[in-house]
Amino acid sequence: MTDNKPSDSQLRLALAQFLFAQNIDIETLYKALGADLSSADAEAVSHMAGIIDGVTLATSKIRAHGLENWSKN
Repeated sequence: MTDNKPSDSQLRLALAQFLFAQNIDIETLYKALGADLSSADAEAVSHMAGIIDGVTLATSKIRAHGLENWSKN
């Protein structure tokens, strides 16, 4: 059986697209999930912060330039 699992970058892009389509900002998502970053491992929080920054940037570029052109600008 072939594992067709998407890569981490594909998952982040899909999440950014979903958040954009639903008009959800990342902070609202974390609040809804009940994420408490103060009790998480510092290395994990740092990694998550990088992902959040990437998703936030992609979402803002999608809003500004459209889904087809966001990565070109």
